[in-house]
Amino acid sequence: MAHTPAVSVAIHEAGPVMLPIPPHLQAGSDARRSVAVANSLGATNDHEAILTWLNARAKNVQTRKAYLQEIRRFLAFMLYIRGRLISNATVGDLEAFRVWLVAPYLPAEGWPAGYTPFGKGGEAPAADGQLRLQGLATGSRRRADTTIRGFFRFLHDSGYLAMNPCLRLGKFTGEEISQDALEEMQLSPGMYARQRRLDAIEEDNRGADKAFSIELWLWLRDFLDAPENHWRIAGPDAGEGAAAESLPQAWPLERQERLRCILLFGYAAAGRRAEIAETRMSAIVQSGKRWIWKVIGKGRTAADGPDRVTLDDAAIQALMRYRAARGLSGYPDASERQVPLIAKLTPQRRRGKRQLKTGDGVTAGYLNSELRRFLNYAAPFAALCEPAWEAQLRRAASHWLRHTRGTHFALGHVSLARTAEQLRHKDPRTTSKYYVHMKDEERGEAVDAISTLLARQGKRGEE
Repeated sequence: MAHTPAVSVAIHEAGPVMLPIPPHLQAGSDARRSVAVANSLGATNDHEAILTWLNARAKNVQTRKAYLQEIRRFLAFMLYIRGRLISNATVGDLEAFRVWLVAPYLPAEGWPAGYTPFGKGGEAPAADGQLRLQGLATGSRRRADTTIRGFFRFLHDSGYLAMNPCLRLGKFTGEEISQDALEEMQLSPGMYARQRRLDAIEEDNRGADKAFSIELWLWLRDFLDAPENHWRIAGPDAGEGAAAESLPQAWPLERQERLRCILLFGYAAAGRRAEIAETRMSAIVQSGKRWIWKVIGKGRTAADGPDRVTLDDAAIQALMRYRAARGLSGYPDASERQVPLIAKLTPQRRRGKRQLKTGDGVTAGYLNSELRRFLNYAAPFAALCEPAWEAQLRRAASHWLRHTRGTHFALGHVSLARTAEQLRHKDPRTTSKYYVHMKDEERGEAVDAISTLLARQGKRGEE
């Protein structure tokens, strides 16, 4: 099929609006639909089935957003590229979808205006100067595959579909690609497989570097109060080579203390940025001599109740300083249900002796941007201690705080179960990735033992 440039305008809407079904498919047969008496889902068409699945399986806001992105992409592929309803999807359609995620394209006509299946950053210039859709990384394709499998399992188990096409679908390998794509890249299947193995190693190398070492973390924490830190931090539009006379004004105290809280609270809580942005002061409570953060995050609902995350003294001290800068009392209070943990900056102009008010909460994206501004500012100072630290700080984002906390738990020989509890992982396998260095060290001890044994035997032979 001919490739066409991707549409650059994304859909924005308040609710989960489904993509329209092409007219020639609206009266199409639902050959794989189950008989009405077996359908406990209550859905009479695919759109209703999708909404019922979302309501049943994606109760968390972030989960729903992720599921909706995946199902829209699959729905668009089925309707406008394969020309089928999703209730008529075959094993061949699902295999083709896996390939499409590697090397996506749009049909020459019929694609819904304004819909971009891969969001921002999903386009790249081709040799002919036109834009081409970029395929997803292996991890993103695996998540898409898992989501679609779960979707079809739900429809089949609920009686909406008479059969589940995923039952005959082979295991996801991450190396799915079409023959046309291989010919375009001038690669044989064997050469492509070798290239994918090299890519997997490179991806693993990048993934292992998303945490600050203990040495870098200690330096970064000390830099908050270092004499060379004047808090003259450029905005997002300033270049690295800004002239000295154009240096920005130092951040006001409230903004400095807010950054300190983002950094130290984010590390201690190992929170996701959306969770921290949503947190209100009433979620931070005292339990005995400890302070606890109550959070209902990924994979949980209000009906499950909150998880309890224990905070360290550094996080609480940073929070106290930030509260003082905002004009709040010393400790969080259960009545502060509407007071955000991380707030917009207080307006500088105030009337009379009116009590200082806190701003509304910041978004998760702004929280991440603010932290990145500080890390980029700190990077050249860190390079004076260790040159490699500069590149790390320039790559880092808010999620690195969570990775750093998990890695430090592992280095401190905290049990896998306790670390999983603190990071709120459902699957211990997710937590185990932080223990990779410990496992490498344990394997190294085994290797050293054999080397020692061989050395001893060699000495005996010489005697």
